[in-house]
Amino acid sequence: MQEAVIAADQYDAGILAQRSLNEAEQQKRIQGFAGLLPVVALNGSYSKQDQPGASYAAGVKRHNYAVTLTQPLFDVAKYATWRRADAMADEAEVKYMIAQQKLISDVSDAWFSVIYASRVLDNADKARVAFEQQLNGALKALDIGDQTRLEVDEAQANFDTAVADVITAESQLRDARIRFEKLSGLSGNAIPASGMDCIAPGKEPQLLQLKERTARQNLNIRAAEFSLEQSRADLLAANGQHMPVVSVQAAYGNNWSRAENGNYLDEVFGTTSKTRNTNIALNVSVPLFAGGSQVSQSIEASHRKEQSREELVDARRTALQELESAVSGVRSGEARMSAHRNAIISAKRRMESTQYARELGLRTTIDALNAEKDYFKSLSELARAQYEYIVSSIKLAAASGDLDYSYLNRFTCPVRS
Repeated sequence: MQEAVIAADQYDAGILAQRSLNEAEQQKRIQGFAGLLPVVALNGSYSKQDQPGASYAAGVKRHNYAVTLTQPLFDVAKYATWRRADAMADEAEVKYMIAQQKLISDVSDAWFSVIYASRVLDNADKARVAFEQQLNGALKALDIGDQTRLEVDEAQANFDTAVADVITAESQLRDARIRFEKLSGLSGNAIPASGMDCIAPGKEPQLLQLKERTARQNLNIRAAEFSLEQSRADLLAANGQHMPVVSVQAAYGNNWSRAENGNYLDEVFGTTSKTRNTNIALNVSVPLFAGGSQVSQSIEASHRKEQSREELVDARRTALQELESAVSGVRSGEARMSAHRNAIISAKRRMESTQYARELGLRTTIDALNAEKDYFKSLSELARAQYEYIVSSIKLAAASGDLDYSYLNRFTCPVRS
């Protein structure tokens, strides 16, 4: 099953898209931090001026270059942008992990759906064969007067129902295999039908411990926490618009100007010259009035932060609710599997006893058919209980944040030589 999940990780279009999105969002860390670093630029220009007939500067060539460096010293908006970008990258990473958990859950569910459908088909086919034998025996007994029409009709009805059950089970198995192939790109025919035989309840931590782990590790809670961090950064950026912005700027450059066919006037007015410029400046920008938009943006950001805070509370409550529901499903699944195993033993004994009693004339063929029907039904109900126990266990692991590739080891049956 782990191989199927790994194959799906490289095949499923949804997880591949989420991975690309996560890698793209990680660039926001660099983009946000870049706003706090200096900006260095090199600028240059070249121009030629022609003024035919002018007394001087009739033809002038000018070229210059300048290297500038701008470093923000105090800019709350840029600091908030960095914090928000960091939180966005963290949220994207968590959402990618959520997508991975969903892929593991979906592939596992598809895997065990195929096994469950195979078990149901196998039981239905065994029931069909058994009821067909009962029907043939009843028809022969009717011919010699050792059987009643009622018993033949009962055997015929059971056989017809078993045939319909086989057709339904075959259809469900095909659908389960198609779903598995869509997720993993692998053939569902390779899934062993005995994949649930070794499933046994494991010792789960106490509910209090699970709640503590859920509060720390649940991915939906972590995503909501990073969303709240973004809202806090937005509020800081909005409030920062009321504060001054301070930056330092340094520049160094040269300017050349040369007159073509110059005369004494060009020398007097400095048409031909060379200058070197070095500047260091401290820039301060203080916002005074912007029509009230900055105040409005601060109020909006404050409300959005409260929205994110309430969404975090809702994520925590939802995670705990899902955890308790999964714990209940696991405990119920354990009890149901134990009960159905006992029911199979009892149903088999009843089937054997009824068959023996029928041979002695103490039970009718109808009694034997009903006992056999109950036995095959109990086999399918055990398979259903095992499947639902596995689904609840995976939901529990997802709720507590423990679901990963290694978690699937507990559902992997050892290979039999």
